[in-house]
Amino acid sequence: MLALLIAWLSIKSLGETRSIISILPLCFGTLLGLGLSAPAWLSILDLIQGSARELQPASAHWQWLVPPAALPGLILPSWTVHWADFYTRYVPHTATELACGLVPPVALLAGLVACGRQLVRQIKWELILLLLVLLLAMLPTAGVFRWSFRWLPFFHLILAICAAEALRSLYDSIRLGSPAPATTAFVVVVLIAVTTSILNKGGQYAFPLIWIFIGLAALWFVLDVFLRNFEIREWQPAAITFLALLTTYLCIPPNCGVPRYNLSQKLLEPAPLDPQRLYLSIYPWAEQTYRVEKKPQPVGQIVRPGSTSMWAGLRFINGYSPIRPAGVAREFYATIHGEIDPAMGMYLLNDQAGPDGELARLGVDGIVVARELDVAPQPASECKLILSAEEGRVFHRRGAPFARVRSVTSIDSRPNEQFVAATVSRINDSRNHVEADVDVPGGDQSTLLIFSRPYFRGYEARLGNQQLAVNSYRGLFPLVEVPARAHGRAILIYRPTWLIWGSSAAVACALAVLLSFFAAISQIREGRG
Repeated sequence: MLALLIAWLSIKSLGETRSIISILPLCFGTLLGLGLSAPAWLSILDLIQGSARELQPASAHWQWLVPPAALPGLILPSWTVHWADFYTRYVPHTATELACGLVPPVALLAGLVACGRQLVRQIKWELILLLLVLLLAMLPTAGVFRWSFRWLPFFHLILAICAAEALRSLYDSIRLGSPAPATTAFVVVVLIAVTTSILNKGGQYAFPLIWIFIGLAALWFVLDVFLRNFEIREWQPAAITFLALLTTYLCIPPNCGVPRYNLSQKLLEPAPLDPQRLYLSIYPWAEQTYRVEKKPQPVGQIVRPGSTSMWAGLRFINGYSPIRPAGVAREFYATIHGEIDPAMGMYLLNDQAGPDGELARLGVDGIVVARELDVAPQPASECKLILSAEEGRVFHRRGAPFARVRSVTSIDSRPNEQFVAATVSRINDSRNHVEADVDVPGGDQSTLLIFSRPYFRGYEARLGNQQLAVNSYRGLFPLVEVPARAHGRAILIYRPTWLIWGSSAAVACALAVLLSFFAAISQIREGRG
């Protein structure tokens, strides 16, 4: 939608002086961009349905919106006012997200003051789009764009385009000898610096950032005065922008307000956990427990918070998921970083860790419990403690690890049905599909296969050339019923509609880009010939 909006506004801005034929390449390029990104936005549209994010309270849409009082941060990123954080609490926040290198906002401001209506006529549609995107960053929106930092990259891009047009108008106008952009930069920076001191809005990173920005503005002014008749003058805005962004990066931590963790380098090694087992990790809120301010020593080797388990090829049912599709994340009340709700964790370990419990049906044969939690899986005869360390404890279900594909005779989601036990062998489990030899005994009863992998819409199953229906157990893992007396190679593959159509669109657009590239080269060679 945003790409189409940009295309429409660009068409309107060009429509006054150009024919529709000259605008067709712009529309074609916009469609190519949408096609190349089709797998990404189609997957989001599919996975968001029924997810925990879709069910979040309305208050979440008011988090991290750009407050109007933060706009001076476009000039001085150290400007600090109250923003609503992820907990919808208003906390002091440095306007790092608004940092754009000093030049773009002051150049646009100088152009509007010096050139006035002429500049507005030239970039009126870009200005409308700039104000629209800024307004969207300041108001609650929907989906993944509900937070301001999703809109701000577009805002900075449009601001840079408008500033470039403003500089060109200034340098090409009758005011060629006027150092308007540099003068505006110096005056505006000084005014905001004085306001910062009076209103105490500088925050902890005000100095030396403010003095450096004043120095950069003064340097730009001096260079603009003495090099006004040299071609190097056109490079000054880019140089000042680079120096301002570099200064911002050096003076303001890029992860300002974001928790930091001293993750153990041993996260790259699976030990002491077993890559053949499927784990459930129970740990407290990571941001409050494992950040360096709370725990400076290395963490993560045992509890594996978030998705750090992937670094060592370990398998966990809980991990980082910003969307939290329907399944384990919603069923077990998991948060974005994989923390299981404490009450749910107690319930799972006390009531569902037995041989017939829900964890066994999921295929969980390993449990990790953080040291901060005083709980252990019950009954004690089912799991044994294999490691007790400062960070936490590791329990393994007695016996060999569960097979990734298992045949069951009954399941509580289908209480009135009985199935026959089948022989499952030669299991090959990979990222997007799993294969296994299945031999169902003679008789009239079918068998039910359960797969120890998360369920998503889009799974397909077949036995040889026979297509099989794929269902799920409460949206947690796939179920496939195999008919009586069947035998052969069963295959479960993840092939959602969004992946097929999105990949097809992306491949087609990539081919169009290549063909256009070669066609352009051919035309250039013919022109030279």
